[in-house]
Amino acid sequence: MSKLPVFRSRTNGYTLMEIMLVVAIIAVIAGGVIVKMTGALDVAKIQRAEQDINNIYSALKLYEARNYQVPDQSQGLEALVNPPTTGTKPVNWTKLMDSIPVNPWNMPYQYRNPGKQDPSGVDIFSLGPNRKEGPGNIYRRTN
Repeated sequence: MSKLPVFRSRTNGYTLMEIMLVVAIIAVIAGGVIVKMTGALDVAKIQRAEQDINNIYSALKLYEARNYQVPDQSQGLEALVNPPTTGTKPVNWTKLMDSIPVNPWNMPYQYRNPGKQDPSGVDIFSLGPNRKEGPGNIYRRTN
């Protein structure tokens, strides 16, 4: 009596289809997380720009308290870092910032004296993610 061959089902390991299904599920979940994180990243960039503008504002107020004026348009924010070489030279100039930060979109912060938003003060603002003046700019005005 001869023995018939025994066929065993393969119980160890996974098929290619099962592996592809798991990878597809992970990709869908990761995609959703990335979409959610993108919104949070935009909010974080705006908050950082607002904080930078507040820091520049504080330095400008200190500059004004020491020199009885804010830097004019030609001196700009650079007057917080280096002594002005144009316009009225401040008598009590002191370095108030190590450097002027760039905004989260790698553009310089803007300074306008007199301000467009408030003609009696100055404007400090970021051009925002669209990198041009208009809607989406982030402002803080000094008075």
